[in-house]
Amino acid sequence: MTRAKSRAFTLIELLVVIAIIALLISILLPALRPARETARTARCSANFRSIGQGFNMYANDYKDGIWEAGFNNGTLFRFWYGQPRNPTQVPGASNPVIMGPAFEYLDLADRVFECPSARRQAVTTFTSNPSDPYWNTAQGQMQRILWEQFLGERNLNFDYTMATGSSGAKLFSNIFAAWDTRCRTRAGTATRPTVLGPGQTATLERMRGAPVFCEEDTDWHNRNSPDGLWSNWDQLSKRHQGKGHFVTIAGDVIAFDAPKGTNPATQGDIGDFVANDVYVSRDSRTWYILAPSWPATQRPFGWVNAPR
Repeated sequence: MTRAKSRAFTLIELLVVIAIIALLISILLPALRPARETARTARCSANFRSIGQGFNMYANDYKDGIWEAGFNNGTLFRFWYGQPRNPTQVPGASNPVIMGPAFEYLDLADRVFECPSARRQAVTTFTSNPSDPYWNTAQGQMQRILWEQFLGERNLNFDYTMATGSSGAKLFSNIFAAWDTRCRTRAGTATRPTVLGPGQTATLERMRGAPVFCEEDTDWHNRNSPDGLWSNWDQLSKRHQGKGHFVTIAGDVIAFDAPKGTNPATQGDIGDFVANDVYVSRDSRTWYILAPSWPATQRPFGWVNAPR
């Protein structure tokens, strides 16, 4: 009985198979990219839901009001992410800076505030220089506790920042929110009216709720001003298929298609949507900018519940 001879692949056949596999990969990869971005968008949206659940739980413990965005009187600094142990006194040896109230209500906060598409930029290593007087200032201590107890190795504090006018918002305040569509014909740095009265609201487009945390654009100004706040000329990211997220007082997560100018390298071009374009109102007649320049114009705690 003769034994059948096994036949091996020739070099040409192997090359053909490899070429076919490479061709299939080149066809499939473009189709996989949107799927990956869809997954990242879903994760980003889930992060915002977690943040909304966090400030809702906080509000349930504190008379229905969410935590403070920020306070600055020149010597005393408080932020949602860091504050003195006694928040009414300046920090010092007997009143050290501690993590802010937000982190008592959020698990895995370092990841919750990281957009999976941005990842807070490149990894860096931080060590505060004890001989540098900045790290003993009130604001420096806020930054230091972030790096040492929260951020780990990150280049940006947060991908998501808090709208300054939302401090102390009541969960059931029935506040109306809208954005001014005239941003499409203005530069981001152009002056906006701080108040719009009856007869001046035709350019406003309603929003599902007032923003509390926003997916801030990295260049404008999250990287340049990493203060954890969204106000004034700060913009919204468009990293998720042309949209960026925000979470409202009620905890709703919105994917918003914010207008952008044609030149992403400057705010001097026409068409940029900025924080100054968001207005709130209690009666739908008179509207006020939610998050003006900070700290030049600080909205008092609870201001948003009765804008004035």
